[in-house]
Amino acid sequence: MDEMLRYTDLAHAIQLARSNDLSDREIARALTGSMSYEEARKVAQRAAPLLEISIKEFMELRKNS
Repeated sequence: MDEMLRYTDLAHAIQLARSNDLSDREIARALTGSMSYEEARKVAQRAAPLLEISIKEFMELRKNS
């Protein structure tokens, strides 16, 4: 699933992930798994509004905790 999320249209990937009951945390991690902070922030700027969360929340979700 991670690979599919990385190589498709972002809005469609999020819609697909949600239809498969992935949480926002799982989506954020799948979209930014091996990215640097700067790369992940760029994705967050596009993905956060689609997830209806803030960029800060998106960046918090991708952290291992």
